[in-house]
Amino acid sequence: MKKPIILVFVAIYIFAVVLVFLNEPENALTYMGLSIGILFLCWWIIDLTKKITIQDIKIKKPGFELIIGLLILLIWDYLPLPKIDFGDKWEIGIILKKTIIFVGLPFLFLKFRKNSLASMGLTSKDWKKNLWVGFIVFLALAIPNAFFVGNTGSEILSGKYSAPQVGIGLFSSSIYYFLMSGFSEEFFFRSFIQTRISYVLRSSISGVLITSFIFGLGHIPGIMQWYPGITIAEAFCRAFFLQTFIGIMFGVLWERTRNLIPCVFIHSGVDGLNNLFSIIAKLGF
Repeated sequence: MKKPIILVFVAIYIFAVVLVFLNEPENALTYMGLSIGILFLCWWIIDLTKKITIQDIKIKKPGFELIIGLLILLIWDYLPLPKIDFGDKWEIGIILKKTIIFVGLPFLFLKFRKNSLASMGLTSKDWKKNLWVGFIVFLALAIPNAFFVGNTGSEILSGKYSAPQVGIGLFSSSIYYFLMSGFSEEFFFRSFIQTRISYVLRSSISGVLITSFIFGLGHIPGIMQWYPGITIAEAFCRAFFLQTFIGIMFGVLWERTRNLIPCVFIHSGVDGLNNLFSIIAKLGF
């Protein structure tokens, strides 16, 4: 609690709790329970990753590289980028554009700066341990995510979908969201932005919390689009209690492994689970 960023984050948490009780009292306990549960999960992740060797990352000018990263984020959020539309239901244009902005540009910049692949989390070192950690953490998230964040769990139990539909759909959905968000967002936010914030502030905790807050706030426009009629206060609370805290978990995973495998596996799986039935519909069965 001695670090100012922790006090600031606690203050934001209290503000969000008050806000959700005023605007969505029926969701208040669920949001708080999920956020606290994710913090306990972070503590468990620390125990799970004790035997994983952490890659030491050396960055010569983290401040300069961070500025470039934030400029890339501003380009994505605010510049009217050319629309890439292949006219299909799979939104390949969005995937391509997101991959260029969040992976292509940062990767080329970091390679030009002579950053190693290992420093970007692109390494096979301890891949089995990292994949196992990702799988275990995903299982821990799957049930609360399916039943409390969305309606995936109740839809599966309703018997509306057969076991092959659910199995093939989940596999396809996870692959799809690996391309749509899992890899691109984890590469950009964790191995690029978080790492440099941590170096600039000389604090891993600051890197995790600040990056997670940016990650959470970035979901507000999408939340308002996904849930028509939702207010900005309600969108903020949802983004803070869900996406920001999920971001904290990803941030802890990155700091404990310096490997993108568990972060990308979980991110793709969680997004795939949340959007399972839209993918089943796209598959047409």
